Amino acid sequence: MIKHFLAITWRNLVKNKVYSSINIFGLAIGLTSFIVILLYLNYELSYDTWDASLKKVYRISERTDEDILEVTPAPLANFLQSNSSQIEAATSIQPSGNYEYLITAGDKKIYQKDVVIADSMFFKVFPYKIVNGNVAAVLNKPNAVVISAELSKKLFGNENPVGKTIKLSNVFENEITGVMELPNTPSHLGVQCVYRSPYEKRGMFWDNHSFQTYVKTKRPMSVEELERNINGIYYKERLKKNDQSLENFRKAGRQAGLFADAMQRIHNFPKYGNSNFATVSVLLVLAILLLVAGAINFSNLSIAASIRRAKEVGVRKVLGSGRKQLLLQFMSEIGLQCFISLCMAIFLVTSVLPYFNKLFDINLSFFQSGNALFISFQIAMCLLVVIILSGIYPSVFLSWSNTTKVLKGDYSRGRKGSRFRNALIVVQFTVSAFFIIGTLVIKKQMHFMETKSKGFSGEQVMRINATQKTRDKEFDVMRNTLLSIPGVQYVSKTTTVPGDPKTDTSTIAFKHAGKEYRMNSVKISTDYFKTLNVALKNGRLFDDRYPDQNTRSAIINDAAAKKLSLQNPVGAVINFPYCDSVPVEIIGVVNDFNVAGFENTVLPVVFTIGNKACRFQSGGAVLVKLNSNYIQQSVAAIEQDWKKIEPDFPIRYSFLNDNFQKLFI
Repeated sequence: MIKHFLAITWRNLVKNKVYSSINIFGLAIGLTSFIVILLYLNYELSYDTWDASLKKVYRISERTDEDILEVTPAPLANFLQSNSSQIEAATSIQPSGNYEYLITAGDKKIYQKDVVIADSMFFKVFPYKIVNGNVAAVLNKPNAVVISAELSKKLFGNENPVGKTIKLSNVFENEITGVMELPNTPSHLGVQCVYRSPYEKRGMFWDNHSFQTYVKTKRPMSVEELERNINGIYYKERLKKNDQSLENFRKAGRQAGLFADAMQRIHNFPKYGNSNFATVSVLLVLAILLLVAGAINFSNLSIAASIRRAKEVGVRKVLGSGRKQLLLQFMSEIGLQCFISLCMAIFLVTSVLPYFNKLFDINLSFFQSGNALFISFQIAMCLLVVIILSGIYPSVFLSWSNTTKVLKGDYSRGRKGSRFRNALIVVQFTVSAFFIIGTLVIKKQMHFMETKSKGFSGEQVMRINATQKTRDKEFDVMRNTLLSIPGVQYVSKTTTVPGDPKTDTSTIAFKHAGKEYRMNSVKISTDYFKTLNVALKNGRLFDDRYPDQNTRSAIINDAAAKKLSLQNPVGAVINFPYCDSVPVEIIGVVNDFNVAGFENTVLPVVFTIGNKACRFQSGGAVLVKLNSNYIQQSVAAIEQDWKKIEPDFPIRYSFLNDNFQKLFI
């Protein structure tokens, strides 16, 4: 019987080539879009699920009365592990994010992002599989480095790299002590290389807020329970350090406590900051609507085509075919068409995924995915739903038709049938209108983001990766060299670069009018605001004619002035109590400008010159403002001069406007 059904099904498909092709191809397009969205949904929901023990890992932040600070004191991890009976392990890390280190191995030089500075406890918190090396000892000594299998292959091919050395940014000679295998599923924490800094002990003081802290508990627990546990011991330490009561400690505006966030919820369901759940929810709705629209379109076309087969049904009924047989026959035909559509869709998905991955800078995969079986099950269930939704009504429509009327040429099904078909058409057009309106809204939103003022101008501004040495000790020499090039207007530096996906989050504590504050700290050079064309609201900008500006002057943004409740901030004095006793004068206020995309609010910021004001900050880039009439000539000249400025570092540059637009994708 099955062979008979398949033969009839195939014969009908061949006989009705046009209808069958339109049906199959139309459904294939809908399924292609649905599967791509389904893969993306699974990708987003798989963040930090690569090991069961991650249920016990939490990121610790500092909570003030007004904000949550991701960066924490350097000794916090060791302090919590030593004093909390609930914590199994804790680690302090400094992830580089998108900042690229130059890694040198012999004659090979490559730029690599996702480099993490960590302590010896890193692999006790994050259970990456060590395929070469001893996991218990890989980070036991300074300058030890663990690289990923992917990075190992780039640098050493198929050789075992353990025991060999690499250089990071041509400064540190690091011995490779292990190779780790990275999971197939994504993580909010990018890791390609983990190394132990030789300066680790030097930075271990409580007012060094430049580390992220992660803890692993002995058992899964709620974040509320963990916060109660760690805050109890944290308050005691901080109060002991400052010799005051908890009430006075909070009145002074100091950190109000510690804040915990479960690692597996950071990407999609964080307790603070921007959540990715809204995007996931919208995509889920779109996927369902695409599936429904495809099924309804298929059903409507099947009904239209079925009228031509009404006489065939009538004849088969006269010859003895029952409703059950006819229903099974038509469902088989529709099922085969849906299966062919699915095969076409899978082919289209595999063809379009490389372009999709490149456009959105992700790594979606169907056949190589860690949960390919689960995704296949999801697709199979969705296909079954499509077959039922798109096939049940046409099959019933044909199999339940009145034999006598059909043979007389009357194919009508009465008012109920017409109403149902009309309802399907209305739903189909409603879904189509939803997508059209949604497309127009997105286009308008993109236009808004492209034309909305960022508060700065990134036009003709080059962002050049540079070593810390060039950005610090040799900055003046580099600046003068580049300024001698025709078309170069300004050269500056900054630790926070507009348009970078992950910017420096270092904060700085200072006192004003007897109250302590903590705000974002950005280290810049004199011409930074001129380079970005940031408007000055009050006061003046930095000026090299004032030799003491490196240690005694600061500029704040409008958000910082509001936080300080200062109507006339110019001339106000602040003190960095944990650095030195030299008073610092606020010499100017600049308008707020957005460095991290429009979905993020502009944070209060204190701008100081270089690394002489208070504490040291690394990272960042050199910014070069070009004259629009000499861009090609200037870029070519900069490339040549950079070979002399940093002979060991091939130049890496981009333009700020391009980087900022990528934040919208």
